[in-house]
Amino acid sequence: MRNVTALAGAVLLASLVCAAGAAETTAVSLPTAKQPPFRALYKADLPVTPHPKLIERVEIAVDRAPDRPNFNWCRISCTKVSGESFTIWLLADTRPFSAASAKRADFVRYIIQEPGQSPVEYIDQRTGKALLPLFNFREELLPRAAAQGDEILFEQGSFLGHPLVRREILSPQPVAPPESITQLILNPDLLIGTSRNFRDDGKGRKTEKDNYNYIPFTKENYEEMIAAGINYFTAKGEQIDWIKQRAVFYEGYSPRIDFPEELFRSNFRGLEMFIDEPACILAGEYARDASPIDAVKMIQAHILERRDSKGYRNLLVEAGINPGSMELIERETPIWETYVCTSYYQLEAYPYGIVQECRWQIQPGNFDRGQMLQRINAEFGTNIPVEPNNLFLWYYSQMIGPARALNARWGMSIYGQAEPELRLPSMKLAYDLGASFIWFWTSDHDHHVPYTEQLALARQITDYAKSHPRPPLAELLRRARTVIVLPYGYTLPSCWELDMFGSYIFSLKRKNELGISYKDVLSPAVKEIEYCLKSSVPYDVVAAGRQFDASGYEQVIRIEEDGTVHRTGPSRVSEP
Repeated sequence: MRNVTALAGAVLLASLVCAAGAAETTAVSLPTAKQPPFRALYKADLPVTPHPKLIERVEIAVDRAPDRPNFNWCRISCTKVSGESFTIWLLADTRPFSAASAKRADFVRYIIQEPGQSPVEYIDQRTGKALLPLFNFREELLPRAAAQGDEILFEQGSFLGHPLVRREILSPQPVAPPESITQLILNPDLLIGTSRNFRDDGKGRKTEKDNYNYIPFTKENYEEMIAAGINYFTAKGEQIDWIKQRAVFYEGYSPRIDFPEELFRSNFRGLEMFIDEPACILAGEYARDASPIDAVKMIQAHILERRDSKGYRNLLVEAGINPGSMELIERETPIWETYVCTSYYQLEAYPYGIVQECRWQIQPGNFDRGQMLQRINAEFGTNIPVEPNNLFLWYYSQMIGPARALNARWGMSIYGQAEPELRLPSMKLAYDLGASFIWFWTSDHDHHVPYTEQLALARQITDYAKSHPRPPLAELLRRARTVIVLPYGYTLPSCWELDMFGSYIFSLKRKNELGISYKDVLSPAVKEIEYCLKSSVPYDVVAAGRQFDASGYEQVIRIEEDGTVHRTGPSRVSEP
């Protein structure tokens, strides 16, 4: 990986060929190693009385990279209606402005210099290459040719949602990256985050019934959180200015709306951190005669109404900024959920990610209904050892399996109700198993994790991650060789009520259309989990959905609606 230092570059060319007098219809093809660079000026076709923040003129320059003959440096200089300007540099292996080739382009470097700021380069820690912006960078944020062809400097196209027309072919200039670059190295595979842009005041609360007193994060708070390893924030107003050029991700917007520069920041993730608790919200909404499939449909409909948010686009429209044809969809918003027994169904509707709300309870006599393993053993007649890792795995396996099946991500979040001694071990295990999200909940009485504890836990998990580098997430997702497949529409208990979907409508005593109780259908699955936990056998739990692919598993245990079990693969060893 490149050293995190200021970079400088100069491109030396033997000769420059002036193209200023070329006819407008001249084809401008990809430069070869012996050809000069190309440069052209474009004019945007904007609405009448355009907003000052809209881009009016664009200069595009392309040149061969002297040290990488199969790559081109592209410079995009953008001037707003107001006269303010910013510049983007790209190092790519193909025509990044062609409708066809942009989709497969390999972007090695990506740099932006905003007005009055030093240039910033965004680097993906996983690959050492460019980390690209969230909002459909290739198809919506780059200048884009209207027609297919080999011309790198197209005649007509679009940029940021508005038509773009080439006005002049300019004298060529060498293209090189700027000097004094600030490099931001970011890891999208491990987001350690806090859920609010405020903290408690550190004074505690008078009684357990009282809430904490909350105060906004200060610049100094962000500094100490970043130092502790927190790299994902929600922020607003001036808080954005404090962190936008730091190696952290954020969601939120500044009071002046930094359009369009904000869209080009690879650490900007939109306005929404998560979709909140679909299964929890609907637990009391099911009809008394609803079937499990009805519950699945309701949850998925709820998610479909909330996924692919266009919140940032709406914000622009409200501010009078016309986004043109840009959709600006936020495509990476995980689901935050207590009832992770529904993970497969939720990720079917939105296969990005799911985050468990962790309120770990295991101690005898702890007055909380969340002692899951004790309740499972009592209900199903099992003898799962009541140990922290078994408690964690009961839940994690119900997210990892669906994430593997649906090519999604998973994670966990610590809540104030979690027993203190279980917090860090659950975070470490989640990290080891491939969690992308390790978050903390801020606000609301007992749910709140005090600020100082968030800092301490963040430091500890960050230190642990540094000393325990892990394989790629795709490899970790495929760790299990055993999978337990539930009938489609069924869930394991994942809350204190022990009901499917966390709803009394689907009590374990209720019978299905075959006259078999839900408990009798699920009992073989719970006994298989007991065996796996006692035998230290990695396992996943999934539903028998259409997208589930059993290939890659050595043992597949399918539970049918009549309670029978169909097993493929090697026979298991005797009970330990």
